[in-house]
Amino acid sequence: MVGAALLLVGATATPSFAAEEDGSSDAIEVIASIAPESLEAVSTDEGIVVADDKALQEDEFGRSVVEQPMLDPTNPDSIVKVDIPVNPSDGIAFKQDGADEIVIGLPNAHQADEADYGNLGLATYDNNDGSTTVPIPQPDGTLQITTVIDGPAAPTRYAYPITLPAGGQLVDAGDGYFAILDSAGLPAAMIEPAWALDANGEAVDTHYEIAGNEIVQIVNHGDGDSYPIVADPAVKGKYISKVKINTVPQGKTVAVYPVNSWTITAFDNYWQEYKLYVSSTYEGTKYKNQLQCHWDFAPFKTPWNLDSWRPNVS
Repeated sequence: MVGAALLLVGATATPSFAAEEDGSSDAIEVIASIAPESLEAVSTDEGIVVADDKALQEDEFGRSVVEQPMLDPTNPDSIVKVDIPVNPSDGIAFKQDGADEIVIGLPNAHQADEADYGNLGLATYDNNDGSTTVPIPQPDGTLQITTVIDGPAAPTRYAYPITLPAGGQLVDAGDGYFAILDSAGLPAAMIEPAWALDANGEAVDTHYEIAGNEIVQIVNHGDGDSYPIVADPAVKGKYISKVKINTVPQGKTVAVYPVNSWTITAFDNYWQEYKLYVSSTYEGTKYKNQLQCHWDFAPFKTPWNLDSWRPNVS
């Protein structure tokens, strides 16, 4: 993907990963080389930028990555809004309609430089510790806070302080996911499982820890790894607006209301969030199967009803 032209949806511009004298694009070029999926679709101040025509292709429901995105800085009615600061100490404001604002602090912000703006207008922060952080907003409501680790002298610990909603908390949601909960104990945002890749595309051992209101990514890099390394937490807006459990003659029906049925995202993102709304009674295989059936075959049929009397289907 390095050097490949990008498509700015709704315009004729084709920005590419050109080197700049100040080096602001270096980290973005590394991300493009090691983790190109991070730049497949980017929500910029100029519009949604996609890596190639495949991102514009519609699925069987007429959806594409850029159709009715959840996060679009050019749309004042965007469901998810992010404010990426010049000063890294200010943190990134993340706000979804109907939810409280969350502020996500950046690693080593106290000694990092102010934002430099490279390709795609993406902010890059030199952390002055052998690492550079690049927040990447994406159309599906994801804020991918990517850090490029230059060499073995860089830290192995990257802390992201979270300013929680009043009464909220940061919790381990299972299967590598973490969640930011509001005062009612319901998800305000989700954090995808940690990942890190070295220059050869090999996985580097990494995981999250919770330290108070911080989500901390531990990247166990060192001997045997090829540098640079790309690692990140990805904070996602919630995909479920509410869940209701209704009693009907046959038993119980769990009614799941998606935020935006146009959004194309992995099923696991729905499943992990769904489990935060319900007790273990409604987490069995039959509920997962029914949720996936709606996600896969009937995304626009709202609500997604999950029936207690349905059998398990392998």
